[in-house]
Amino acid sequence: MICMKKNLLKTLVLVSGLLLSTNGWAQLVPSYVGDAYSTGDDCYVITPNLQQQAGALWYDNPIDLNADFDIVFNGFFGSNDGGADGMSFVLKTTSDPIIGIPGGGLGYQELPETPSLAVEFDTYQNSGGVINDPYYDHVALQKNGNTNHNSPNSLVSYVQASATSTNIENNIEHQVKIQWRAAEQTFTLVFDCSERFTYTSDLINTVFEGASTVYFGFTGSTGDATNLQSICFEYLSFLESSLQDETICAGSSITDIDGTYVGALNYQWSPATGVSDPDIPNPVFTPSVTTTYTLTTTDNCGQTMDQDVTITVVPNPDVTVVADDSSVCSGEDAVFNFTGTPGSEVTYTLNTGDEQTILLDAAGVASLSVVASSQQVLQLVNVALLEAPFCEANVTDSVTVDITAGDASFSMDPDCQGATATITGDVGGVFTFNPIPTDGAVIDIATGTISNGVQGATYFVEYSVSGSCSASSIEQVTLFPAVSYNEPLALSVCESDILEFDLSMAIDQIEGGNTDLVITFYETATEAGTGSTMAQLPLLYATTDQESELWVRIENTTTGCYSVVALPLGIKPLPVLVQVNDIEACDDDNDGFAIFDLTTVASQVAGSPDVVLTYAYENNGVFTTIISPEAFQNTTADVQTIQVTGENSLGCSSSVSFNIIVNKCFIQRGISPNSDGMNDSFDLTGYNVKELSVFNRYGVKVYTASNYTNQWHGQSDNGNELPTGTYFYSINVANENQMSGQQKTGWIYVNREIN
Repeated sequence: MICMKKNLLKTLVLVSGLLLSTNGWAQLVPSYVGDAYSTGDDCYVITPNLQQQAGALWYDNPIDLNADFDIVFNGFFGSNDGGADGMSFVLKTTSDPIIGIPGGGLGYQELPETPSLAVEFDTYQNSGGVINDPYYDHVALQKNGNTNHNSPNSLVSYVQASATSTNIENNIEHQVKIQWRAAEQTFTLVFDCSERFTYTSDLINTVFEGASTVYFGFTGSTGDATNLQSICFEYLSFLESSLQDETICAGSSITDIDGTYVGALNYQWSPATGVSDPDIPNPVFTPSVTTTYTLTTTDNCGQTMDQDVTITVVPNPDVTVVADDSSVCSGEDAVFNFTGTPGSEVTYTLNTGDEQTILLDAAGVASLSVVASSQQVLQLVNVALLEAPFCEANVTDSVTVDITAGDASFSMDPDCQGATATITGDVGGVFTFNPIPTDGAVIDIATGTISNGVQGATYFVEYSVSGSCSASSIEQVTLFPAVSYNEPLALSVCESDILEFDLSMAIDQIEGGNTDLVITFYETATEAGTGSTMAQLPLLYATTDQESELWVRIENTTTGCYSVVALPLGIKPLPVLVQVNDIEACDDDNDGFAIFDLTTVASQVAGSPDVVLTYAYENNGVFTTIISPEAFQNTTADVQTIQVTGENSLGCSSSVSFNIIVNKCFIQRGISPNSDGMNDSFDLTGYNVKELSVFNRYGVKVYTASNYTNQWHGQSDNGNELPTGTYFYSINVANENQMSGQQKTGWIYVNREIN
């Protein structure tokens, strides 16, 4: 019969997880079963301090029993001396996460996998039955899930866990070491620096049935009595050591090797060469050659552990550079050859430019070709390995390739129709167009002179020389542009016997604001072409030639280029004016002055509606413009000359004159309409009467006539003869200059009694 705390079996759930360590054991990858969990820093709780807990940890890190191994951990078994139940360290042939019977079985009893080997850490006395525990906290070595200390599976029967105390549930951690020495085939348990047992056997065959690879884990449980039960790893020899091999560059140091071991009493590095302090766990290493260092650590139990670390010293790379030739022709390749550490990257500058790189091949060589148009200076800067530890070295070597070159330098100076070349390099070369123009331009192959070019055109001239190093160069030349000007407009003057032209008006029009022009005038194109100063015309030019043209030389003062163009001369016709008769007016007050509307002659004088008339009066041979010709009073008594000037749309003008005359005007006082041909009618001929109205003595209008001259001979509007008597008249004149005032009134006597 198996005795368990209240014989309670607990259902367990398997949970897988990942251990993350900050102490160098990141290779541990546990799977969790039941109530076990990680607390970080390579520490794990197997059971919390609760009743009926069961947990297990299993690691997939293989252990080779053909080699030694050490596992060091701190075990915490709780603080309750009456607590339960304990833990087991287990080895088995798989890493499958499983657990056996909890409670007094510690999770190892009847483990559902064989073969297996377990170190029990039993903190509760399960007496009697198949377990047969002593009263003290004890350790034992069991196999195949059997916890009975009296069975053949009990390889080492119970031993007091602590050499100094029956109780390990004392609220402190206890250091546990499990050691296997393959050569001696000994399995040893050390508890708080005291060896508790050593078991000697061929574990591969006697326990693991020929399997040399095993996996480890922990199981644990509580029952009605409880304790917090946990472990924290300090050292596992079969995992990758915290002392990792390193590779450094020659002359470098390494500071990140740290062999610190918790609880160590002392450290010793050997050899001590290149070690800053051989007695500390983390000195600075500066080996000059590849060296394997051994760290011997003495732990708190006085036991020693050896670890090796190899620091490989990689020589720094180097490189040299030489040129194929110390000088080359311009345009040829300057070739630089690099030799150095295979696979390294070389940094260099060319002509003090930006840094560039080139890679040496597996043979440690590389070549660089540069088209050289000037001296080439290659300066080495650095050489570096492209793989760890990425060693590099600064380099100061340089190499120079000079240029042996023909000099084909020249310059071009343009003019209006071509250009001239000036050779500044080697003479004796050949000039050509490149490309060849299609506008008729010609180049002299010996001198480079361009002729017959087009103003403003651009030409590309190539000059080539030959010798030890041939050379050529191309220059671009743009001929002076054609003179920019406005095409001359015809210069016209009004019709006259002698035509006078102001040529300065043509200058303004041709220039159009261009101040770089000099404009001169000539009577022939030949004279204009030569620019003869003797033939140059004055700006005020007079001619009797009614049909002519001049020639204009337009020269740019900046370029000296010029153009010759014709300037048409034109004649503008004068307006045709009609001579009119004199205008007369009545002098009512006998002072010799009257008011005249001079504009009444406008339609007679101007033969065209586009002619604008102005009026002027003459006084002592001087004509003065009249401001208000529609109401002008003569300034000279009786008779004064008026001049009318007409200007057409072309700006030409002509004039006619007439007189204004102030007369002593008389209106008759009576008529005797007896048909004797004498004083028969009221004669107002010459007065330009617009309307005549006649009234009897009672104010009744008896007669009216428009545009009256002499039609009234004493009759009424209906043609009846009016009786003898006095009648009154009102005269409205069409031209107020004919009488004094626009309306005239008076009386007239009709006498019918005269025979």
